[in-house]
Amino acid sequence: MSTRKFSRVGFQVDATVRTADRTFQGEVENLSMNGMFMVTGELVPLGTPVDICIVLSGTTPEITVTTSGTVSRIVAEGLGFTFEKTGLDSYSHLKNIVAYNTDDADKIMEEKHHSIGEKIAATKSQNDR
Repeated sequence: MSTRKFSRVGFQVDATVRTADRTFQGEVENLSMNGMFMVTGELVPLGTPVDICIVLSGTTPEITVTTSGTVSRIVAEGLGFTFEKTGLDSYSHLKNIVAYNTDDADKIMEEKHHSIGEKIAATKSQNDR
């Protein structure tokens, strides 16, 4: 049973990942509003903070999605990342990528709205203590 809260879509594009001590590239295999899986031979420990840059070639001007997050999965084929902080422009581009590559764009937005509601409720609960 999957514990994912966000639908993933196949989307092949190159990405660059930067950690505190190195930078490497790989190919995004799939992504969601909350993370991505990248095919790479690099090994990075779970929980490592990263900055990710996805460049969408073929557009003028070139579109770049930048986000920060952590390594959340390690398998022989590559690394999974959870997005933690995404700027407004990059969020909009990411939302469009996911929406255009799914059969159910409404479901994608419902998932994100539900996640935002959970975060607001958790913050309110912490503040009420």
